Amino acid sequence: MEKIVLIGAGGHALGVIDSIQSCQKFEIVGITELDYVAGKKVLGYGIIGNDDVLKSVFDSGVKNAFIAVGSIGNPSLRIKLYYMLKRQGFALPAIIDHSSNIGSDILLGEGIYAGKNTVINAGSTIGDMAIINTGAILEHGCCIEEFTHIGPGAVICGNVKIGARTHIGANSTVIQGVTIGDNCLIGAGSVVAGDVASKVVAYGNPCKRVRNNA
Repeated sequence: MEKIVLIGAGGHALGVIDSIQSCQKFEIVGITELDYVAGKKVLGYGIIGNDDVLKSVFDSGVKNAFIAVGSIGNPSLRIKLYYMLKRQGFALPAIIDHSSNIGSDILLGEGIYAGKNTVINAGSTIGDMAIINTGAILEHGCCIEEFTHIGPGAVICGNVKIGARTHIGANSTVIQGVTIGDNCLIGAGSVVAGDVASKVVAYGNPCKRVRNNA
């Protein structure tokens, strides 16, 4: 198995670790955490230091890294970590849970995460560093741009386009053919039946703009 180091030891890391274990492709050598505490472990894997140790980890021969920091409406930390790891030379593989159902003719970007029981149907494109969380369904021909998070249980119907750095809340439904812009926040349980412009906070059934997303 290839070796991999994880960045971030919060709640999202639990799902990531479980998915890595399910696929048996990578061996986790440790986890870095900003608030490093000696001796702390996450699901049995040690916290090896803060992000300052990553260069020595890379130099030791570990060439794969994965950002196990989640995002709810603000992916800025994930973006910062991504470019830091790229500068250091790490590869950022996609982590796809063994229980996921991935269709044909799919384009998967680097560093993406697809959690338990996700469905990504034929002809879809998932941009770099996107999160497709537990039980989310992406129907055929969808395009999810970079650093976007599709929340648990969300249903994205066919031929939907969702821009970069957007968050789709848990159990939301996006109706077929809809376009949602960049930097949006769609509240949990929303039903999105029409296009949503960029930099908007919107929620409800039907989903309506509430305010701008600064």
